Amino acid sequence: MTACAWTPLLPAALIGTSRHEAAWPSWPGEVGALLAQIAPETPGDWPVALLRGAALLDAAGRAGTRGQTWSSTTPHAAPAETRTQIPPGPIHHLLQWAFRDGPQRLLHLVCLTLNESGHVLPAGLLPLALEQGRRSVGLRPSLHPVLGERGWWLARQRDTWAFAAAVSEQAPQEAGWTEGNLEQRLAFLRHERLQQPDAARERLEAALTEVPAKERAELLMVLHTELSAADQDLLDRLRSDRSKEVRQVALKLLLRLPEAAHPKRAVARLQPLLTQERALLKKHWVITAPSSMSDDWTTDNIETARPSHENLGERAWWLFQLARQVPLRWWGEHTGMSPEQLLSWAQTSEWAPSLYRAWHDVLLAAPDPQWCEAFLNNWPDSVREDSASVLALLPLAQRERHWEGQWRKGQIGLASLVYQVTQACPAGETLCTPLSHTLAQAFVQLATENKLRDDYSLRGLLPELACALHESTLAMLLQLPRHGDETTSFSENLHTMMQVIAVRQSLPPISHRMRSP
Repeated sequence: MTACAWTPLLPAALIGTSRHEAAWPSWPGEVGALLAQIAPETPGDWPVALLRGAALLDAAGRAGTRGQTWSSTTPHAAPAETRTQIPPGPIHHLLQWAFRDGPQRLLHLVCLTLNESGHVLPAGLLPLALEQGRRSVGLRPSLHPVLGERGWWLARQRDTWAFAAAVSEQAPQEAGWTEGNLEQRLAFLRHERLQQPDAARERLEAALTEVPAKERAELLMVLHTELSAADQDLLDRLRSDRSKEVRQVALKLLLRLPEAAHPKRAVARLQPLLTQERALLKKHWVITAPSSMSDDWTTDNIETARPSHENLGERAWWLFQLARQVPLRWWGEHTGMSPEQLLSWAQTSEWAPSLYRAWHDVLLAAPDPQWCEAFLNNWPDSVREDSASVLALLPLAQRERHWEGQWRKGQIGLASLVYQVTQACPAGETLCTPLSHTLAQAFVQLATENKLRDDYSLRGLLPELACALHESTLAMLLQLPRHGDETTSFSENLHTMMQVIAVRQSLPPISHRMRSP
């Protein structure tokens, strides 16, 4: 049936059946004969007849719809599944909800748990899961293993799902590099980098001239694995790549190689600006910003012109750029000060914002546990990012000790703590039992006092929190007291949280849960 089949019913639908005086229309064929059987006998029958006719025409139209003709060769059947499939039951409906409406953090946790327990996603869920993977690049590494043979086969049948095609638990094949998409090339290169670092670097170097800038940057980041002095020549050349993104990746990797030529040049430029002066009987370090910029600085990606949105002055901008190319280790070796002492020392300088921001940037590029602790214990106001960016660099146990200490001392509120947990913990990671219990108990207390309803920031974090808590404490959240004056949005937050918990509790048990993915 086509759209014109509806035309005879439109006048009655538009002006109302009570004002429509025409006779019941007629249609040809078998559909027309069926519609004639529901023709109204009196004017009062018109409303019901109109709705029945519309329903019949819709069903007939759907039944008569024809898709595009399949012109390609019929694909071979999917290989037999090698991993355990989840047996039918309520978990299928819960997983359907999770991949349709659940938080991304939950999807990571589902995929990681299924993978650890040796299961794959139900076959009926694969199209929805592949769509989630198409929209979320970050989900793909967790999703790939639980697609199974059928999921990998299905991904090859549609171009938009090609990111998951031919992914398997076996070592990536050479065809994945020569013929595959970006995900397949990355998988191949990562595997080769672990097995043969030099061969992987040579393969990457040969391919860099053939791929667009975004792919060059992503492929280059693979060198982070097994990074060594043998990589510095390639990285040094890529400092002058035509893509700013590629240049930035190369510079960040060079910061992890303090003995490379580029960090040494950066130190040589900065060192004359850092001098010792005597005050009474003691010497102290003094830093000054450069008063001019040398011509050769631009070859090392130091920008002369200060961006219009930058709140640093011109000299402070130059100092910031110089300092963020110097490895953190050098500061301690050259001055004899610890990271905590350096942060305190910088506070006395007029150039403190430049130093703090530079050190923070270097820390994110080349993490150092001592510097992380120093920043977290005395967070500089001039660093615009939240401390979660540095917390994320630490192992989970250190993050938890930091949060528990701040909570005991009253240095952090519940909203800030939960926000930091959701930002600093990768999706799929869960907290230890004691900290989870502390957070769950705090929410129960707020709900008991009916203070959670009006705290929009906290109640909005409930679904995310339910993904991050240890599974042993989830039952506490199910006991949150309810009140008769709940708003619709608050009820929706609670419903989503309970759905998240139901999904987590339905997942297959595993013998050893990795708290960090």
